[in-house]
Formats: sequence, structure tokens, C-alpha cells
Amino acid sequence: MADGDSGNGGEDGGGHVPTREIWPLVPHYYGDFVRQLMLGGAALMLFGAPFYGDSLRTELPFEVFGALVLVSLAAVINPRNKSVLTATAIATGVGMAVYQTWALYGYEQITPVAFVLREALAILFMFAFYFSVKTVRAMILHQIGKRDSVDEFKEELEKWESDDEDDKENNSKPRFSDKAGD
Repeated sequence: MADGDSGNGGEDGGGHVPTREIWPLVPHYYGDFVRQLMLGGAALMLFGAPFYGDSLRTELPFEVFGALVLVSLAAVINPRNKSVLTATAIATGVGMAVYQTWALYGYEQITPVAFVLREALAILFMFAFYFSVKTVRAMILHQIGKRDSVDEFKEELEKWESDDEDDKENNSKPRFSDKAGD
């Protein structure tokens, strides 16, 4: 490291731990951010259950199972596995729908704290869903790991232009012969 920061604490002897930024290091991959949102959602689900639950005895097993699924998916998410990325999108989408519906259906009967916790979970899952789907889209388009460039559409434009030229050449030649034997 030429700038003098060797990562071992420098001259004062203190340890320097490199930090990782919240945005992805792999272009078009948001799995690290989704992981953080899912872990936060699972923790809020478990911590907030006594405050927003209508019937804790009935709801707690579903909340614990949901948190377990979220933590499991967060642990295995990676930029190479499309099925896990799709599963995270489904899980966070379901979480968003469940908590938003639960918040609105119970609006008149629940405490303001319960409503705010349910809404917070719905919004948290909404962001996780957005970034999950964005990552799945990038994977489908084979963009994960590729940097954006000014001429990223140039290859496609050249391909379309060459296809247009091929179509013009093919249209100028007769497709069928007038002879009956052909």
C-alpha cells in the first residue's frame, strides 16, 4: 500500500479495520444490502412481536419461522445463485404484503406503537424486495459484475443495424421461384 496505510495500525500502534461501504462492491449486485435489510427485518420481527402482536400464542410460531427463513436466505445469498436471489425477492415481497395488510386491517383496533412497528417492517421489506428484484434483473440480463459504460448499448445497436442490412438484402432477392418445379 503505497499511501502509507499498511492496514496494521500505522505509527500509533492502533489497529485499523477496513470498513465496507453499504453499496455493493460487485456492480449491479445488491445482495449485501438485501442481507442487511433482511437481518434487520428478522431482528425487528422477533424484538417487536410482543408489541405488535394481536395473539402472541398464535402468531409467534409464524414470526419465528419467518425470521428463520429470512436469516437463512440472508446467510446464503450470493451473486452467482439465481435461485437464492429469486427466493429472497419472494420472501421479502411476501413479508411486505403480510405486514402491510396486517397493519391496515388492524389500524382501528391496535395501538399506535403496533401500527408503526408493522408499517416499519412493511417498508423495510419493500426496500429489500426492490433491491432483490433489481439484482435478479441484473442476473437475467447478465450484468452482474460488469461496469456501466457510455457505449454499453453500442454492441446491440450494431447488431440491430447489421440485422436491418441483412433484411434489406434478403428482401431484394425473390424468396420463391416462379417455376413450378421448384
